[in-house]
Amino acid sequence: MNKSHFIQQLKQALNDQKLPAELWQGQSAQMPRTAAVLFPFYWKNEAPWVLLTQRHKDLKHHSGQVSFPGGAFESSDGHVRQTALRETEEEIGIKANQIDLLGHLDPLPSISGFEVTPFVGFVESGFEIDKQDEEVDRVFGVPFAFFQEQANRTKQFAKTPIGRKHYYIYQYNDDVIWGLTAQIIVQLVKRLEEQS
Repeated sequence: MNKSHFIQQLKQALNDQKLPAELWQGQSAQMPRTAAVLFPFYWKNEAPWVLLTQRHKDLKHHSGQVSFPGGAFESSDGHVRQTALRETEEEIGIKANQIDLLGHLDPLPSISGFEVTPFVGFVESGFEIDKQDEEVDRVFGVPFAFFQEQANRTKQFAKTPIGRKHYYIYQYNDDVIWGLTAQIIVQLVKRLEEQS
């Protein structure tokens, strides 16, 4: 696979319009708290890989889960895009100038009351991980082709306070990827499928 061709495909699948002001200005009385994550790609073995973290087992929210780097909007960020970049540097040590942001996906609600905007970007080659041990147990990569294979994705249903909802699960080696992280991955996979 050609890297520049893949990046072009990604750009065509992503939102590039300006985010609504009420989203990137953070919390308001009418909406949930705002957060952002980075969906970080990197190039390895002539193919795109996805960088994921496993959250520390002692964290209050989503402890031990596989996730993208990210967190809550802070007013000093100015824009929720900056939230994704700041949190990525804080959690795994990759700086904003090492990331080529390509666009974003549709915001999704989290069970902890956040409206989460996923930003998709490519991390430049030669990056080094410097994880924050209090938040992140480990950082690992998964070939994006694994997520694109429908046989690797299962769909489950659960009863919630707002009705019956579905969620996706991927099992990669010993890691279970589910919840909001899997939802974000599936959103991008389906957009790329619609192009072909």
